[in-house]
Amino acid sequence: MSEPEIWDAVVIGSGLGGLSAAAGYAAAGHRVLVLEKLSNFGGAATLYRHGSLTMEASLHEVDGATVHAPTGAFARLGLTDAVRPIALEEFYDVRGGPLPAPILIPKGFDAAEAALRAALPEADAELRAFFRDMRELYRALVGLEQVSSHGWAGLGSFLLSGGVLELLGDLRQTVATRLDKAFGDHEAAKTAMGAMLGYFDDDPARLSFLIYGGIWGRYLETGGYYFDGGSRALTLALVKKVRAAGGEARRSCTVTEVLADGDETVTGIRYVDADGTERVAMAPVLFANTAPDLLADMLPEPYRDDFLEPYARHEPSVSLFTINLGLSRPAEEVGIRAYSTFLFPPDMTRFDQMPEIAARFAGPPGAIPYYSIADYGRLDAHLRQPDDPYLVSITGIDRLSWWDGLDEAAEKARRHAWTEALIADADRHFPGLAAAVTASEMATSRTMQTRMGTPGGSVYGFRPTPERLLSRPPSAVTSLDGLYLSSAYTVSGGYAGAMQGGLLACDAALRQRR
Repeated sequence: MSEPEIWDAVVIGSGLGGLSAAAGYAAAGHRVLVLEKLSNFGGAATLYRHGSLTMEASLHEVDGATVHAPTGAFARLGLTDAVRPIALEEFYDVRGGPLPAPILIPKGFDAAEAALRAALPEADAELRAFFRDMRELYRALVGLEQVSSHGWAGLGSFLLSGGVLELLGDLRQTVATRLDKAFGDHEAAKTAMGAMLGYFDDDPARLSFLIYGGIWGRYLETGGYYFDGGSRALTLALVKKVRAAGGEARRSCTVTEVLADGDETVTGIRYVDADGTERVAMAPVLFANTAPDLLADMLPEPYRDDFLEPYARHEPSVSLFTINLGLSRPAEEVGIRAYSTFLFPPDMTRFDQMPEIAARFAGPPGAIPYYSIADYGRLDAHLRQPDDPYLVSITGIDRLSWWDGLDEAAEKARRHAWTEALIADADRHFPGLAAAVTASEMATSRTMQTRMGTPGGSVYGFRPTPERLLSRPPSAVTSLDGLYLSSAYTVSGGYAGAMQGGLLACDAALRQRR
């Protein structure tokens, strides 16, 4: 074994949570070592090539506040000029289920309200009231962010605004209870407003409305953004920040053990590098971009139970499947008119059917589940070479248990069958799409588990239920001094949530290390 390395901080995992913690801590003058077990940085924030397709591992979009707000993650990490954001033109398109016709929802509260009221005149009064409430919720959450940024002065303004009452009113609500209260038996209105559900969960009766409504309003008002060069551009910009401050980022390195002394204080890690050599890196700060269960296995046995206790009450989120398609012509030529399109099956009549609709993917193809389409080909992100097909991605809910008991051949056959079934259904909505498909590649919850290293292929950390907000939420600070969780398992899932989790860990470390 070589001599121990000495660092100010070590980061386990190079997902956006780990890289955000690393870049933030490096910006404060610390030398940081990032260790990634895979052959590429970024975790889910990366691109890969399959045949003629350059594909996203996961990114669809990030909200405008994360990208442009003065206190947003990009500003805090110095990424404003390091990555070029690409604004998306619309909020989303939603079709099928109980909707009388497709509805294209533009950006901005006023424009979206007008479009929905025109499309669903029978729910006009309910939509007016709901949008009024959503504007108030959005303002309350912006005020809460200002509290974090401006301390006591911000708190006074927030309390005077009455925003705290708005948040408390929605704290216990699920998406199902809140939409039922707002729209009663107007199932089309509930479906239109809940179209993004699959980006969070598969059950409106379990999903926190405060989380869903807060993120929904944030994307609506501040817009959605993709990046020139895809998510890999964001990953590489963060790695560059770490290296510019004297740190290092190493691939194909597997951390095997977290080292700690008898005072419940971390002292470093043991890892195996790309050459198979066992090494030790000593540091007083350790950021873990991992699921808590996986991190616990690296800890000395006496510390594991205390470490896991705060997370035991939270269940993991859903996973996703993705079918990447290469088209011989732009998707807009077959009628796809938005970057994000949400599709409900024709036999769905009520929004509360979502769990059973999503679970259709648990077996071989039959009735079609809920899914979404992302049209990457409409963006000038420099992912496509001149002779490459146009990239379109089909995404839906998946769970690792839905693939249990299948051998390799059976799993391959099911993936192929679902690919064909979903292409055929997409062609029903957009005639000509199937004929334009020149390439396809499917990833499932198994792929997500391998790529992200999360139990069950969970893509959003813990399930975003009201109970998660009401009980003690997971914190970046752990039971071991110097060990910080820097992932989606602290704040929330998604790229913005993971980055916020990393910054939360960075801030906690900076406070405690002063």
